[in-house]
Amino acid sequence: MMRGSILIAGSLMLAGSPAAIAQPVASQGWISHAEAGPTARPVVLHFRRTVALSAKPRSYPVRVTADNRFILMVNGSRVAAGPSAGDIDHWREESIDLAPYLKRGRNVIAATVWNGVQPLKLPDNPTPEQISAAQGASLFTNTAPLFQQSVATGFRLIGEGGAAAISTDQPGWRVKRDQGRGFGNGWRQVKRWYYVASNPETIDAAKADFNAAGPQETGQGWQDAVAAPDAAKRTLVPDRLPQQLYTPVAPGKVVRTDLPAARGFPARAITIAPNSKATLLLQRDAMVSAYPQLDVSGGKGATIKLLWAEALYDANFRKGDRDLIEDRKPIGIWDSFVADGEKRSFAPLWWRTWRYAEITVETKDQPLVLEGMRAFETGYPFKQIGRFESEDPQLKQIFDVGWRTARIDAHETYMDTAYWEQLQYVGDTRLQMLISYAVSGDPRLAEQAIDAYAGSNVDGGLIESAWPTRGNNVIAPFALLWVGMLDDWRLRQSDPAPIVRNIGRMRQILDWFETYRRPSGLLGKNPQWNFIDWVGQPATDRTIFPSYGKSGESCLMSVSWLGALQQGAQIETSFGDKDVAQRYAQRAEALKAAVRKHCWAPARGLYADNPDGDRFSQHMNALAILYDVASRDEAGGIIDRIIAPGKGIGAPDGVTQVSYYFAWYLAQALVHAGQADRYVSLLQTWRDLLAMNYTTWPEERDGAGQGGEKQSTRSDSHAWSAHPTADLLGIVAGIGPDAPGYARLKVEPAPGSLKRLSATAATPHGPVSVRYRLSGGTLTAEITRPANLPGDFVWKGKRYPLTRVTTRVKVPAG
Repeated sequence: MMRGSILIAGSLMLAGSPAAIAQPVASQGWISHAEAGPTARPVVLHFRRTVALSAKPRSYPVRVTADNRFILMVNGSRVAAGPSAGDIDHWREESIDLAPYLKRGRNVIAATVWNGVQPLKLPDNPTPEQISAAQGASLFTNTAPLFQQSVATGFRLIGEGGAAAISTDQPGWRVKRDQGRGFGNGWRQVKRWYYVASNPETIDAAKADFNAAGPQETGQGWQDAVAAPDAAKRTLVPDRLPQQLYTPVAPGKVVRTDLPAARGFPARAITIAPNSKATLLLQRDAMVSAYPQLDVSGGKGATIKLLWAEALYDANFRKGDRDLIEDRKPIGIWDSFVADGEKRSFAPLWWRTWRYAEITVETKDQPLVLEGMRAFETGYPFKQIGRFESEDPQLKQIFDVGWRTARIDAHETYMDTAYWEQLQYVGDTRLQMLISYAVSGDPRLAEQAIDAYAGSNVDGGLIESAWPTRGNNVIAPFALLWVGMLDDWRLRQSDPAPIVRNIGRMRQILDWFETYRRPSGLLGKNPQWNFIDWVGQPATDRTIFPSYGKSGESCLMSVSWLGALQQGAQIETSFGDKDVAQRYAQRAEALKAAVRKHCWAPARGLYADNPDGDRFSQHMNALAILYDVASRDEAGGIIDRIIAPGKGIGAPDGVTQVSYYFAWYLAQALVHAGQADRYVSLLQTWRDLLAMNYTTWPEERDGAGQGGEKQSTRSDSHAWSAHPTADLLGIVAGIGPDAPGYARLKVEPAPGSLKRLSATAATPHGPVSVRYRLSGGTLTAEITRPANLPGDFVWKGKRYPLTRVTTRVKVPAG
């Protein structure tokens, strides 16, 4: 989710701030390099120690973490990477069993640790304004992703049982500073667009250590590791997430080059002549997040630049057809490498996201050989259970592209975009969680997100719009969407623990908005950014949408609060305090009455965005339907007046149109109004994207830049646009919960014009599969469910109990 220059710094959780240097503690096993103190960043360190074992152990458990990142190696094999992203009050440590990688005799345990988070340059006792200014300036200079927090560079490994011998609180650990590795600032490279994700890396092979995890110490600079008490000033928590993927994939094929022999690369090695320059453009069939590795030899002094791009651009910075090559060029961040004449692997420490990669080589007086290129896909290790097929092949494409987008943007956290920001934003994450539930059934990453947001607290109860982060960017409506996340969990997951432990946090959020309720019953302005959706406003403009009108009141903000109050009442009824539930329900009813009284515009037959009745949006009316401000009888007419026939999610003139992101709420309004059969027609918008050869879904429409400028969408990998993948299962195939905790199943398909489809969706109890065929005025349905999940098939308002594990039903189609 693009934020532009609106991001400002907060005073919490910043390295060097009072929160980051809390009460004194012992080193607690944290070690570092003597020259890598709290302010010595960026830095790359190599740690190692040996251990002699009389036999290969059956178990060798350790807990490991680092500030900021680590890659753990045992006997030359990559074992793990981490820690999973968290904040200083919730710093994660991985539990790993090293036994599979150990052997009888001498073993080498090694870790590469790096930290690119540069401390803010602040005066003593800085004011909030000074912190804000320093953080804003650091966006153009910092050399770490914005989601990474830091205290002080360090490494910690604690063994259990026999593995205690290799703990970092024991002697024997050695450390070396890698003088050949460094980091740059991605925003300075990209220049044109907001970029705060993984930073460019530089490797000077003549100074770098490529054998730090080898059998013996090599080169100069190794010394005994020192205790790092500064690094211990945080709270460690167990990481419940699995290790991320590290799976070989194709890096791409050469589609343009000024060196004819390079057409066979990377399958065949190529030689770049001395004192020459060559460029290779590689294209993948689809976008990927992966660790790249370029193998080279010779070419002492040669420079290599690897540029990573989602798409190619024309001279006017427009993308167009994502398959089009011609004279278009990639724009993005790049890593750089200086060869030393030896056989080396040019591999950045952090993964990259790309569909296009450009390799530029400039040799000196020796030839350089590009031996090959490899890539290792990474991301959260979801297992795909959900599937969708029908006689319309484009719907399967939409499903598959959405799932690819969801996977590319899911790592140790959900990410708005794996390329540009790598931040876990609430609005994006809520929809990503729903995709995870439906397609994989794995709720662990979603639970991480719920707890992460609850751990941020600003302005007396709100949450950060993205967390974890070193910045501060509070979006008040996103706190309401976090309540929606809890309600989604209430319906779709059987474990109530994430709700129970966060219910107090929910109350803080819901009560925060009460301060801004006006005598009319509507919400007035609050001091935070009330972002709802990108509808043409510049990233820095916070006044265009939502509209407050002359009275300073907003119908759209009011109905957003209304929905969260309704959800909060349900949550309190199930898991909290019945009196609080009643209070929220009463507050919601009063708010609903105020919206009906002040926001309904009879002449338009729509709900207005503000009491002036001069602005109308799909957003306002979708939420009015979804949260029962509009009656069921009114809803159908409202939908007719906010959706332009034949234009997907397009709106008629005079009605502000939803983005790809907010279209999910429009879709849910259709379902709530009993018009789910119209959902497939909304997907015309995604069909149009398929025609442009997208392999992952974009952030916004091309030509609809956030300032109205005629430019292409910044991001081509934005999972907030991937919700059709969940809704093809939940709306079209009709598979969903019929009771909290997914205690019952409801299968209520809305095939629209489809005559045949089959689908599988994940549930907490196991997969549910359906097959439908409409023929000769009859619908034949076959539903297979887990034996312990009771439910009904629903068609045209009538329920048919699912009496068997596989139930077959024949009903009139009309």
